Amino acid sequence: MVTKMCCSSELAKYPLATINKLLDIFSDNQAIGSDIGCSLSKTVAASSIQDKAMNCNLRLLVNVFHGHAHNCKCQVQYHPMYLQGFGPEDLKTCEHMFASLNAAACLIHHASHFHHDKFLDLYFDQWDMDQYFELSCCPA
Repeated sequence: MVTKMCCSSELAKYPLATINKLLDIFSDNQAIGSDIGCSLSKTVAASSIQDKAMNCNLRLLVNVFHGHAHNCKCQVQYHPMYLQGFGPEDLKTCEHMFASLNAAACLIHHASHFHHDKFLDLYFDQWDMDQYFELSCCPA
């Protein structure tokens, strides 16, 4: 799910809508990493999806870099290094993916809606294949 935010007043509703949709699709035991995972957890707790998030055992985390900029209490509660089940994940995969997409922005900036969407679809298919190729090259 990709969302384009235009105004700062829109910031709270998009993560809530995204979380709600993810819980509908994937249901129980989800963890979501975000630069604002600590404050987002408070937003979810005060929202209409609070019960759904609790019933589905949703965990909100901060990514590795953001976690080091925070206070110790926040790191212990939201940093993946201190929580079971995350391993060496830095929770910045989407950020890496979209950063790589910046080089293609000039190619699709003036494209029609159809060609824009088609290019993004092809780009992300290729990105997936490249990632799987890199996984196959890792020594065992």
